[in-house]
Amino acid sequence: MSERKAELWSRRRLLQAGCGGLGLALIGAAPRRGYEAITVAGPARISGRVRSLAKAGRPPRLKLSGDCDYCRKFHPRSEALLQNTDGSLRNAVVYLSGIERGKAPAAEVPTMAELRCTFTPHVVTMQVGKLRLVNQDPVLNTFHATELATGRTLFNIGMPQKGQKALRRIRRPGVIRMLCDVHPWEVGYVLAFPHPYHTITDGEGRFTLDQVPPGSYTLTLWHEQLGQQTKKIKLAAGDHLRLELTYPAAKG
Repeated sequence: MSERKAELWSRRRLLQAGCGGLGLALIGAAPRRGYEAITVAGPARISGRVRSLAKAGRPPRLKLSGDCDYCRKFHPRSEALLQNTDGSLRNAVVYLSGIERGKAPAAEVPTMAELRCTFTPHVVTMQVGKLRLVNQDPVLNTFHATELATGRTLFNIGMPQKGQKALRRIRRPGVIRMLCDVHPWEVGYVLAFPHPYHTITDGEGRFTLDQVPPGSYTLTLWHEQLGQQTKKIKLAAGDHLRLELTYPAAKG
C-alpha cells in the first residue's frame, strides 16, 4: 500500500469512528473508567407511571408482504404504540444518566426472540455485553441489528430453523433497531447502557428503578414513536421518588 493510500485509509477509518459515535448521543457514552459495581449505601428508589394524552385506538394490523402464509395466520399487529384506555403506556424506556458506580449488573443474559413473526419482547434494555437471539418460528428469520443514529449494521444473522440460538456482544451504549430481512414488517429495539439503571414500562405503564446511589442525575423517558423527555432529579439516602410522567397530546 502506498503512503498516500495508507493516509486516505486512515482518514476514512477516523471518519467512520466519528460517525459511529453519534449513536451514543441519546443515552450517553460510557464512563471513561467503566462502570463499577459496589454495595450501595443508603439506596434510593424511583417508581412511577408513564401515560400519553394522545388518543390511541387498537393497534393496526401490519401489512404483510411476500410469501408469508405461516405469518398470516397470526394477524400480527403493530407494537409501536401500546396504550390503555387510561393513557398508560407500555414499552416506554426509563433510565438514568451520570452513574459510574452502583448495583451489580443483572446476571441473566437479555433475550430477544422472533415468535409468530414478531420480535419478542418488542423492546429490550440491557447493559453493554451479551445479547441472546432465538428463532422460535419454524421458518427462516433474520436478526439484522442497525445503529439507530447511523444506520450502521452491527450484525445480521439468518436462522432457518426453530430453536436456533446465537449470542452477540453489544460493545457500546446506543439505540439499536432490529429488523428481519425476510419479514420487513418486523421491527424491534434494543437499548444498551453503560450501567444497569434502566427499565421498561409494563402493561400498566409502571416502572421501578431501585438500589440507586444518592446523588443528582438526569432521568430520561424514551419511546420509539413519542420521542424522549428528560428530568433533573436529586436523591438523598433512602429516598423513594414517585413520578407521573406524561407525553402530551399532539398539537393540531
